[in-house]
Amino acid sequence: MDVEKRADRRINVACKISFIMDDKKKVVNGHTENISVGGVMVILGEEISSSAAIDLELFLWDKNQPLKCRGQVAWVNEITPKETQPRLFNTGIKFIEMTEADRKEVADFVNTIFSSGR
Repeated sequence: MDVEKRADRRINVACKISFIMDDKKKVVNGHTENISVGGVMVILGEEISSSAAIDLELFLWDKNQPLKCRGQVAWVNEITPKETQPRLFNTGIKFIEMTEADRKEVADFVNTIFSSGR
């Protein structure tokens, strides 16, 4: 039996997300697969280095403005065979610098979605 190791409640929900890699040369747009107060998981069409630092913009459904924070790639798992094109990667991103107000916004969002059973 798998044991859940996460400390935070995680919900499967698609939210628009944009981030800029530390080298500032590439902007990546996508959507979350799941989210918690501690971070997000996204599916990307390229492999990003584990531990890479990124600047995030997270667009929650019920907000007009994105939440902005700093994140760090925690893990990357390829989800397609190497010969498959396009290649896809599950990518876990941990929030490492976020205001308490934004952290509360994420927590409220997660709890609202969880409570509604969506």
